[in-house]
Amino acid sequence: MSASNVRKLPTRTDDLRVSALDRLSAVDRQELVLELPLDRIDRDPDQPRKKFDGETLVELAQNLARQGQIHPVEVREVGDRYVLIDGERRLRAAAIAKLPTLRAIVRFEPGTPDDVLDRQFAANFHRDAMVLIDQARYLQSRIDKLGSLAAVSEAIGLSAARIVNITKTLRAEGAAAELRDSGITKDADTIGALVEVQKHDPAAAEALVERAKVRGKLTRKEAQDAARLAKDCARRADEEGAEPRADRGAIVRDFAEGRGSDRRPKPAEPQLVVLLACAGNELQRAQWNKLSRQHGRARLSLVATTTNPGCVLVEFGTHSEPFPADVLRILDARFEMEKSS
Repeated sequence: MSASNVRKLPTRTDDLRVSALDRLSAVDRQELVLELPLDRIDRDPDQPRKKFDGETLVELAQNLARQGQIHPVEVREVGDRYVLIDGERRLRAAAIAKLPTLRAIVRFEPGTPDDVLDRQFAANFHRDAMVLIDQARYLQSRIDKLGSLAAVSEAIGLSAARIVNITKTLRAEGAAAELRDSGITKDADTIGALVEVQKHDPAAAEALVERAKVRGKLTRKEAQDAARLAKDCARRADEEGAEPRADRGAIVRDFAEGRGSDRRPKPAEPQLVVLLACAGNELQRAQWNKLSRQHGRARLSLVATTTNPGCVLVEFGTHSEPFPADVLRILDARFEMEKSS
């Protein structure tokens, strides 16, 4: 701009309206940055990002007080005030630090209200600043309004597959929902894997979330490994018609203690089976026959003992009873393919 074309600007420091600067050239207007009093800037109530971490806000406030403002916020004019487009964290932190003003870029043509919201979403999303639940709710609201994934993908700039992955997390329940809302992870695939764990083994899902709270993170691989294990255990239980109690406990312990990534279900192996008969008195034989009819054949327990002196533990199917060792006779001992407990 030549010296002959320079016009004197208004001298009133409280007149910060863009209309007062309409003698500036179009190029100058595009680069306009104003120092605005905080009490002239309003938050956008429709901002897609709802959750702000209080601890990091205090840290930002301390940094603003020490170092000053590095990046200006973005605002648009609404009546005689300014509404944020981008920079709510900086505005909140400036209020905590009791700063009188913030530098702000004024957008003269911010677009439609939906354009502004999409811009806010994109800015927060690509800075990895939004918790997953805020992402999912906003994207679902855009799907509901625009009517198709393709339209939302075009408006937001995310692939349809990514949008589906994120919005699916809205259906998470239990431990998966707790992790989604905690902000510990913003990865939709991690939540999706935890949904699978929750479906097959809620106890293992809770153990993963508790561990994530302690560590402050849960990796996608850890969640996917747990999902695979939970599905494998559920599949084997369906095939064998049994509840995989021991495997469930192992999964919970492994992931609660930081293991499990390389754990695989062990293949079934032949197990030693010792079949027994009772040669005791009439009462003992009657009890033996009753248990055999009710629960199944009698065999020696090879994994547990009894505190009864002189007795061993006999398994009748899933039921166990102690019997005196001197009244028992071994009928057969052989290896059989056993169901996994």
